[in-house]
Order: sequence, then structure tokens, then C-alpha cells
Amino acid sequence: MRGFSPPPPPLLLLLVVAVLWTTVAAGDHRVLAGVQPLSLIGIHRAVSGLDGSASVKASPSLLGLQGEDLEWINVEIQSLNASQDDWIGVFSPANFNSSTCPAEPGNTRQEKPLICSAPIKYQYANYSNACYTNRGITTLRFQLINQRSDFSFALFSGGLENPKLLAVSNVVSFANPKAPVYPRLSQGKTWNEMAVTWTSGYDIDEALPFVEWGLKNRHQTRSPAGTLTFSRNDMCGAPARTFGWRDPGYIHTSFLKELWPNAEYTYKLGHQLFDGTYVWSKTYSFRASPYPGQILCNKSSFLEIWERQSEMVQMNMQITSQAL
Repeated sequence: MRGFSPPPPPLLLLLVVAVLWTTVAAGDHRVLAGVQPLSLIGIHRAVSGLDGSASVKASPSLLGLQGEDLEWINVEIQSLNASQDDWIGVFSPANFNSSTCPAEPGNTRQEKPLICSAPIKYQYANYSNACYTNRGITTLRFQLINQRSDFSFALFSGGLENPKLLAVSNVVSFANPKAPVYPRLSQGKTWNEMAVTWTSGYDIDEALPFVEWGLKNRHQTRSPAGTLTFSRNDMCGAPARTFGWRDPGYIHTSFLKELWPNAEYTYKLGHQLFDGTYVWSKTYSFRASPYPGQILCNKSSFLEIWERQSEMVQMNMQITSQAL
């Protein structure tokens, strides 16, 4: 390619070494293209090796005091027998021992596995501190989202393939784990209709779901929502029915109709409890579709759509994969 000259061999070698060193120092023990990181964990092979000299402490223990649905948490790790293969797994619900194991038709095992749910996140203990194996002390940071259940953090040795449980942290939870969160917008059946879908911990036996919405800074109206969910038995089989299962909560959808073209609307998710009280989400906004055939040459409108789509992609990645 014209105008491009590759770096000289010594400089290229230094760049390669720098990249490799960064990878090793970060604790990225195994990088495989196209492989979901959580699938590398042999959680069904986990054994107990609780170590009195090892401890895990998570703080703060209560999240979302100001209505937040996403927060960072510090996890302090101590281990006198620290090794480079130690790793922390994030479990939700917090109780992940054999008492939570569901019945498996056709299972002839004499004993239940030690752990009956897969972690939703993990990180090597030396990820942010290359001296962990020498000192046995480090702190990791994890970002948690409100997923309708509490959390705990477990320290394992033996790497991902043969995990040995060393210590378990205190329980961490959100102030309102059932709160309505993560609205997803989609075009309705007509050009002037918007579908709003969200997730909560409220069944229709507990509360009535709805959306309060309207033109920005104008009168707001309410539209009811339908509710769906699915259970473990709806899955085809293991691991979706076993250690891979996680309760999806309740999925609500409301349709906002007869929207004005290209107008800005605000909305918030609501649940009316049967004692007369309400649970509310944060306030969100969107811009309605233009009239069919209308051409918009407004750069800011394009940027707004792009930014909102980018935010939605990032949120969906948090919700669905909880990847590293």
C-alpha cells in the first residue's frame, strides 16, 4: 500500500513482546478466538478445599441505594497459598452449593455435584496485581447489574479446568432486586407505534405493569403491559436445565400508539402493587419515527439514534453474557 512502511524488525519485535507481556501480566491465561470465556470453566468438576487462611470480602454489601441498576464493587482477596491459577467467580443467586441442585431425570450419580450453578463472571486473582502470588493479597473490581438475585464471590484454585473452592465472600444485593430495569425499544406494527419491553421481578400476581409516557414536558398517559416468562422445564435439557439455568424474571411489553412523527417522548416503567403503592424506574426518552416518506436531514437526530443504539448494545451485552 502506498504511503505505508512497516516498522523495522527490532521495533516490531519490541511491540510483540510488549503485547505478550501485557497479556500475561493481566492474567489472561487462555485466549481463544470464538470461544465464550465462561464455557472454559469446568464447574461440574469443582471440589471443596475450603482453606481457613483464605478469605474474600466484597464491599459495599448493599447496592442501588439511589435507584442505580449498575454499580462497581471491590473484592478483597487474601490467601497464604496463592497461585497464578487462582480465580474469582461471581455467583447469582449467592447460594450455589448442592442444596440448590434440581432433580435430573435419568441421573444415576450417587452424589450431587458440589456447585449447582455456573458463575456469571470470573477473573483471575492476579489480573490487576502481578505480585498476588508473592504477597497473597489483592483487590479486584467487578461491575454488577441488578439481576433480581443476590451475589457472592468465590475464590478457586486449580485453574478453570479443575476448580477447587477455597473461600466464599459475604452476600451482596441490590436494595430493590425486583425493580423494573433495562427498557428495550422496538418499532411497533405501524410506523407511529413504539414497543417498550423491560424486565422485573414482579409477577402479575404481585403488581400491575404499565408505562407512563407522553410528549416531553407535556401531559403523561399510561399504557398497560403484558407479562411473559419461562421456566427451567421449558429448556431442552442440560446444561440449560442444570448448572446453566438462571431465572429470567418477568418480561413485560407495552405498546405506545399514535405517536407524533419525529417528536421527542419521555417515559418511565411502573408497577402498581396491590397495596396501592408504586415502584418506578428512571425516566427515559426516545424520538418517534418520521412520517413515512419523510426525509430528515438533521445530523443531530442521526447521532442521537446512533448513541442510543450503542448504549442498548452495551446494556444487552451486560444482561445476556456478563462476559469478562
